Amino acid sequence: MIYFILIISLSVYLIFLFRNIGERSNILIMDKSIITTIIILLIFIVMVFYNTSKISQHHEYDKILIKHQEIRNNISAIKKNIPKLKSRLESDPTYYQGWVMLAKSYLITDDLLSSSYAYEKAISLRSDDKIILEEYISSLINLDPKSHKEKILDTFEQILALDSTDINIYNMQLNYSININDSSLTRKILKNIIENPNISDKEQYVSALEEMEISTDNFELQIILSNKIYNKLKDVTNLFFILKEFSEGPPFAVYRVKGINLKQKININANNKMIKDIPTPKKVNLYIKSSSKETVDTNLTEIYKSDSINLSKEQQYKID
Repeated sequence: MIYFILIISLSVYLIFLFRNIGERSNILIMDKSIITTIIILLIFIVMVFYNTSKISQHHEYDKILIKHQEIRNNISAIKKNIPKLKSRLESDPTYYQGWVMLAKSYLITDDLLSSSYAYEKAISLRSDDKIILEEYISSLINLDPKSHKEKILDTFEQILALDSTDINIYNMQLNYSININDSSLTRKILKNIIENPNISDKEQYVSALEEMEISTDNFELQIILSNKIYNKLKDVTNLFFILKEFSEGPPFAVYRVKGINLKQKININANNKMIKDIPTPKKVNLYIKSSSKETVDTNLTEIYKSDSINLSKEQQYKID
């Protein structure tokens, strides 16, 4: 539409220009100002057409294709070099830079499991490089943030041991705790920031902690499994730690974990509540149930039932 309007406007302009409202003889065709005006208008039309047409888009698309091809070529070259690098590391397993290069190579080729393993080997040789420690954390988070929680938190502690004033690392920790929906971890990190004498400007963290304490119906129960119970439960496919106020009523809170990921200490807190805004009961019973499925249903097999637990007084419960 815009081209049509421009062409019509140019045509009308030329008609009036050459006829001069009936006095054509007064206009000289070779007048430089006329020719200059026509040239400028034509250039303008061409520029508008070029910018709004798909010609420039095609050029950009070609550039993107070329860039993607370069990336594919680089990935292909990296994949070819991985066996050579692994061979070098077999003969020299203490080659720190080699493990770092291998970790980055696997990361680029999207082999997160192998990448995290290579980072782990590199860090076992040298653990004072903050960038490599952060990259290792990122690889574990991308792999599985919950099942690698212990390694992730340990690595955060290694970084903070190098520099306890780095607020960016604390913020990374906070983002991680929020992403895995672990409010108790979030509180712990906020308290660590507030109690750190080397960190200034803590107002926002103090406010965040106060808001959490006010807005959350706070409870936490740590369940400690004896070696005997732990060895029995870890072979179960799916385990459900269920808190119920009444034996026949619905669960108040449920913590699900695969047997292979089971720890001897389990924390059940407000994040595990079945209904977010439901008040915390004063007393509950703990049920441990199993299932081949990952969801709670009426066919769960009961393994254990506790005596009454007073949530307002007891923060730990041990199962022998």
